[in-house]
Amino acid sequence: MILSRRVTLAVGLGAWGGLITWFALSATPGHLAKDFTWPWRAARILLQGHDPYTVMQATGSYPFNTPFLYPLPAAVIALPFAPLPPALAGALFFALGAGLLAFGLSRTPEGLARLPLFVSAPFFMAAVLAQWAPLLMAGALFPSLQFLAAAKPNVGLACWLFRPSWRGIIGGVIIAAIALAILPSWPWEWRAALATAPRYRGPALQLSGLVLLLAILRWRQPEGRLFIAMSVVPQLALFYDQLPLWLVPTTAWRSALLSALSWIAWAQWYPSRALESSVAAAQPWILWLIYFPALALLLLPTRKSAPVDASIAPPPESGPPNASS
Repeated sequence: MILSRRVTLAVGLGAWGGLITWFALSATPGHLAKDFTWPWRAARILLQGHDPYTVMQATGSYPFNTPFLYPLPAAVIALPFAPLPPALAGALFFALGAGLLAFGLSRTPEGLARLPLFVSAPFFMAAVLAQWAPLLMAGALFPSLQFLAAAKPNVGLACWLFRPSWRGIIGGVIIAAIALAILPSWPWEWRAALATAPRYRGPALQLSGLVLLLAILRWRQPEGRLFIAMSVVPQLALFYDQLPLWLVPTTAWRSALLSALSWIAWAQWYPSRALESSVAAAQPWILWLIYFPALALLLLPTRKSAPVDASIAPPPESGPPNASS
């Protein structure tokens, strides 16, 4: 796809995601920027010269119901959005992530085949809550953006493994060092904050999900490495953390099938969304209608894409020693 069309696609899909976020945030002004409220507030607190781990404590209902549980690089990355009103900050943040993801996917026929992810339930949930998943997935496609994994290391690690590179490691170290320069105590404060957080496990670390470890048969493929990591890293079973699994399908129909199944899972979970047990209610649906189908798609024979014109093909990516790409 020529560059102008790629840019148009990225702007269009970025706007699509940003509008979902804008309407969701505008409809609930008391929720500020929803899940993006934590890094947004932390960035504002840093600009005021204070420690977000000290200032941000559980003081009320969502989004003031937990302390700051992110690593400080999340606040550093959110600094450009800090001066903006919360709804605008959240919408622009999500639009940027969705646009970069679309631009990265448009580089290859395989990537274009994954575009049905933009109508999946996890994309919708990520947009409504102004979450990080699209931005982290963009890092899976652009090693120069892999430093963003430092903001949410569980899902970020899985996306980095899709196409591991030294640039990602060095970028992560640099952003962590910048955070250390701003607040030298942040690693210890973050660890202490995590001690108060609920414990989540990857689906493959539960008896019902052990079969997901069959993905080890595809560990040499980018999709296999990502799937293995997504199966074992801690994650919240509320759909949005599972969006990187849409890098597994390599054809449009497979991606569309996974998106359709995700909406069936979401529809089964939706009536319980307001309950305290909403995460537990979502887990089996996410396992059976997202993880298991994604595993089946991963284990199916890979369909080779049409050759890409050398003039528009992406350059080969470098990775750490012994890393497959």
